[in-house]
Amino acid sequence: MSLLLLLTGAALVTPAWAGQQAQPQHYAAPVGGISLEQAADKVRRQTGGRVLSASPEEKGGRRGYNVRVLVDGKRVKQYYVDADGRVSSR
Repeated sequence: MSLLLLLTGAALVTPAWAGQQAQPQHYAAPVGGISLEQAADKVRRQTGGRVLSASPEEKGGRRGYNVRVLVDGKRVKQYYVDADGRVSSR
């Protein structure tokens, strides 16, 4: 069982031996009350699209998230979700 936990935990970071410093895939704590997953879900529900990626970003000195979405199966649009959960298109 401990081997399974070790392998599961290892998937969350980039290995140090890969030539990069190990970093988590997302913020562990929510930014101002909204997490990366909540931001991506909010954009998905608002657009009806499929989330392609979501990443933490700082804009104007405030932290938030950049979310890329495939809309109508053919267009990729980008949105910024601020720490308060407000969504704006880019």
